[in-house]
Amino acid sequence: MKDIKVLLVDDEVAFTTSLSRVLIRRGFAVEVSSDGLTGLARIIQGNFDVVVLDVRMPGMNGIQVLSEISRLSLPTRVILLTGHFSLPDEENTLKNGAFAYLLKPYPVLKLVERIENAAAW
Repeated sequence: MKDIKVLLVDDEVAFTTSLSRVLIRRGFAVEVSSDGLTGLARIIQGNFDVVVLDVRMPGMNGIQVLSEISRLSLPTRVILLTGHFSLPDEENTLKNGAFAYLLKPYPVLKLVERIENAAAW
């Protein structure tokens, strides 16, 4: 099986640092971006299997990034993470092609499993 290429887009550095360490130990190829606009540019340039996006970030938020991914028909699966659950946001993101909309803090090992499932989908 090929390495799963993951982009983590979140303005919480401690979160991306810790999650990237877990994913790298499990054989994932991981890149990190701390904001939505930079993350979107990397998604357009790279060939990521899965993007893990924070919903609330300064500037371009995760829902806006997902909308652009969908509009551009980019071949990547998106998992959104939020500390502020919203049923309308969940419904809209799933309609826009998100693989999952998850509430933070989400158990790391379950998130790893979700990423693997998204990459295989």
